[in-house]
Amino acid sequence: MDLLSILKSVAALAFVLGILLGGAYLLRKYGSRIGLKAGVVSTDLKVTEWRTLDMRRKLAVVRWGDKEHLVCLAPTGDMLIASREAPPAFKPVIPSSTGPDDAKGGSQS
Repeated sequence: MDLLSILKSVAALAFVLGILLGGAYLLRKYGSRIGLKAGVVSTDLKVTEWRTLDMRRKLAVVRWGDKEHLVCLAPTGDMLIASREAPPAFKPVIPSSTGPDDAKGGSQS
């Protein structure tokens, strides 16, 4: 390989990388105008449970806001089976380290 072929290959690689990086920059800058949002994760939409029915079908419980939906996912089409109000989110209660017994120095009988 001569020097001219190597320079052509390096220039072609730099050109392709420039196109890719330029496209990524344009999508990041103007993607929100066409409905693309980079790095934004929805907090009100969650898949809470999956169950496999067979090799092709699955059941999913999807929580969206204050509703839960039971959905059957299949290659032939997806189907909403049931909807209901979602139970309140579980918030664990952490006991304080200074309880009524701790203030007295422990429990005595």
